[in-house]
Amino acid sequence: MSFRDRFGMSPAAMMAIVLGVFMGILDNTIVNVAIPKMMAVFNSTQDQIQWVITAYMLVMGMLTPVSGYLGDRFGQRRVYMFALAMFTIGSALCGLSWSTEAIITFRIIQGIGGAMLMPVSMTMMFSMAPIERRGAIMGIWGIALMFAPALGPTLSGSLVEYFDWRIIFYLNVPIGIISFLLVILSVPKFEGKAKEKLDLPGFITSLIGFFSLLYALSEAPAKGWQSLTIISFLIAGIAFLAMFVVIELTSKNPMLDLKLFRRPVYLVSILTTSLLSIAMLGVFFILPVFLQDAVGLSPLQTGLLTLPGAIVTAILMPISGFLFDRIGARPLGVIGLGLMLITSFILTNLNIYWAFTSIMMVYMMRQAGMGLAMMPLSTAGMNDVPPNLISRATALQNTMRNVAGSIGTAFLSTMMQSGENQHFITYTNQLSATNLQLVHGTNQLPSVFGITNTRAFTQFISLLHEWAFQRGSQDAFQASMIIGFLAFIAVFFIGKKKVYVKKKSPMGGGMAVVE
Repeated sequence: MSFRDRFGMSPAAMMAIVLGVFMGILDNTIVNVAIPKMMAVFNSTQDQIQWVITAYMLVMGMLTPVSGYLGDRFGQRRVYMFALAMFTIGSALCGLSWSTEAIITFRIIQGIGGAMLMPVSMTMMFSMAPIERRGAIMGIWGIALMFAPALGPTLSGSLVEYFDWRIIFYLNVPIGIISFLLVILSVPKFEGKAKEKLDLPGFITSLIGFFSLLYALSEAPAKGWQSLTIISFLIAGIAFLAMFVVIELTSKNPMLDLKLFRRPVYLVSILTTSLLSIAMLGVFFILPVFLQDAVGLSPLQTGLLTLPGAIVTAILMPISGFLFDRIGARPLGVIGLGLMLITSFILTNLNIYWAFTSIMMVYMMRQAGMGLAMMPLSTAGMNDVPPNLISRATALQNTMRNVAGSIGTAFLSTMMQSGENQHFITYTNQLSATNLQLVHGTNQLPSVFGITNTRAFTQFISLLHEWAFQRGSQDAFQASMIIGFLAFIAVFFIGKKKVYVKKKSPMGGGMAVVE
């Protein structure tokens, strides 16, 4: 049996789709390490340059929901090629940027393409693959989803340290061109539906709602949750998204078909993968910050520590896909989430005295759990959706994943910062106020835990900050573990494996589902 007969597509078609997705997801993390360099080159402030990341994230979150409609209306292949072109052009322009304003504008162009790459590619893979091979196909597709975010810091750190930060954008250009040409040559056409109408009220309310919510979540750790700006955007986001839900539930042709949540397997799939996204992306943020600010590793060293975990994930993704086709999602989800839960518990004791290899091994095991669980759970949900709703289901799934990732990063970042502040206050409150007073007329301090001079006392306060930061990070890891535990419980409701058998009919052969 040939590759095409087995998987429903040629190797070139698979490569074209995976390359495009990998490129789009990689840019979510590869830019972070280069931010300080950009700030120096463009002479910009932290608040200004942060929009290089924020603008991309906002456009991704705002446009992902409409990708299902665009794919149905104009054809998946055509929309995917448009997305590739926008992303590639935006990447080239980012590399040529001459100011902060220019690179932010070009990142928006990148984001327009990036928002559609993942959901549209997922729809094409599902549409082309035989239903009994979807697990294997999505396991290969999932390599991009899990490997790219972890590779980003390592690759970016190497390029920024030894070459030029602009290369992180120029790299996308040849990859984008190759992927575009492969799509033309190998991916079949998907006919659009000329009569498909845009749900305009839903589109407008989703744009405003997701923009407001994602902006608030991305800026809250820096501005504070008590900020009037953050509170205002949160209220606006919740209000417009509430209107969006009402519109989608009552519309004859909704942009996001929320009625899909009535399907139990799809609902559990969305729930578990969203919780996994919170735990995964939150730790992607917490661990590098801890390693650099507390342990003292460089960005490149941090990337090298997390790289083996990314490689393990990339290896296990296709394996978990093949296993899914044979044993279903529940066993893989239980094993994978169980492994993730155990390693998350171990990370709650992470401190500055851990060896480099110890942290690397725990992280590798955690990523192995992610690699076993993520795509089988996602694929099980998509298999529960009728073929005519696949594009809307992928748009909804990716929208939920984007929002969950933003919530996870904001929530765990806040947990880490508030925990640090609270623990520092607790430590200082344990000191006697009398003992902290300077002796009149001298530069000496009374003995405080054996400390007898001002310089030593300053060093001790710095050490308290270090302890508090470590405890705050442990608090965030504990929150991540609780989120992982909720996902572990939910996976038991994913349902049993569906068995696919060949069934002949007067109209020809096909596949039937036997529970």
